[in-house]
Amino acid sequence: MNGYPGACCQGVFGFRPVKSGMESMVRAAAKKKSTAKKSTAKKSAAKKKTAAKKKKTVSRKKTLKAKVKAKRSGGKPAFKGSKPDLDGLGEILVRNSPDGIVAVDRDGTIRYLNSAAEKFLKSRDGKMIGQKFHYMVDPQRPQEATLAKTGRRDRVAEIRAVEAKLGREKIYIVSIHDITERANMEAQLRALSDVDPLTGLLNRRGFVVAASRQLTLAQRQGWGMSLFFLDLDGLKWINDEFGHLEGDQALIETGAILRKTVRRPDIIGRYAGDEFTILAFDSADRTDSADRIAERLRKNLSAHNERKRPDRKISFSIGVAHYSPGNTPSLDKLIDEADFKMYEEKRDKRCTR
Repeated sequence: MNGYPGACCQGVFGFRPVKSGMESMVRAAAKKKSTAKKSTAKKSAAKKKTAAKKKKTVSRKKTLKAKVKAKRSGGKPAFKGSKPDLDGLGEILVRNSPDGIVAVDRDGTIRYLNSAAEKFLKSRDGKMIGQKFHYMVDPQRPQEATLAKTGRRDRVAEIRAVEAKLGREKIYIVSIHDITERANMEAQLRALSDVDPLTGLLNRRGFVVAASRQLTLAQRQGWGMSLFFLDLDGLKWINDEFGHLEGDQALIETGAILRKTVRRPDIIGRYAGDEFTILAFDSADRTDSADRIAERLRKNLSAHNERKRPDRKISFSIGVAHYSPGNTPSLDKLIDEADFKMYEEKRDKRCTR
């Protein structure tokens, strides 16, 4: 037989030639590889599609956030890209600040002011630019200033300044912060610290401060003055017999009698528990001398007691010290002298009972 030994067997038993089997295996491998490649390509395309969709969503969110920020900042975007636009952001902050912001040069001339500063200074439309800034500018410490009236009351502001440079030029950036409410509260607290809450008169501290000022003025102007020291008689007995509410009422009524007696410039105070003080000006014609004031006190006390039950009548003892122009006694010495004379009167009352 011609050919290689197994040639006849291939024809007889139907075996495929070796070459044909190899081709089949190659084709099968190629087909499998092609299928795998197509599958990988599909997966890659799906991933790319998902990534693109996600990127688009993120981009839309960023755009939306940028629009919201732009709307909140007055229509101008505060950021460019991923980095803040500090100049634009600073401009937005200054323009919309509730505090007044003023740029002042070394000559005190206003170079810029925001809308809040214009309201504080009662100006508009930049009319104050080029004018002088009339408040002290001290970078070392803040200042308090009373600004132009708004309605019926003044506005109180705290003014602070920092140095800055505009190119080569030195300027001051001044902030004006409204502290009106705080100033009013502090004034109320000061008033409360000087006023006796029961009678509404000055307390000891308030009386000493006011009377010291008046004595200094009297010495400068050559005025005479009289200091009265009064003690409510029997306050302890009233408290023990009728209770502290009745004792408080007796103090309130005594304060009312003193108010009714003295003139507006005179100073009245509740000096201690049952002690009261009056610093009264002597009139030039002596029509309101200390004796006349003491007489009015007793007259008003008598009129008050006429309307009271016998066990609710009040009385007080009075001592008076005088200040004459040319003398320089201290307030403490006047009080001590009037206090001593008051106790003399109280002792005389006890001796006559």
